[in-house]
Amino acid sequence: MPKPKNRNRPIWASWAALFLAAWLLCAWAPAAWAETPRPPAKPPAAPAAPAAKPYHGNVKTKKFHRPGCRYYLCRNCLARFATREEAIRAGYAPCKVCRP
Repeated sequence: MPKPKNRNRPIWASWAALFLAAWLLCAWAPAAWAETPRPPAKPPAAPAAPAAKPYHGNVKTKKFHRPGCRYYLCRNCLARFATREEAIRAGYAPCKVCRP
């Protein structure tokens, strides 16, 4: 059985050092945070402009989708339409998932 190490300091000294370090950190940190300059506040962002052509049409299935549809960004959605009526005039049918 290994012999225990001989310590030169009592066990309470390590706990006292840990407590002292934590206390100093808590006492010093708020003062340091108060002195830290804050970046200037950004002005509120302008609302995003609506997309010029929000509807995407699938050239293979001849269905068109609105933004937010799970098929909106498919690789065959190459046609772009500004309005629902424009898509219908081009021969595209509304998607049955997003119902534009």
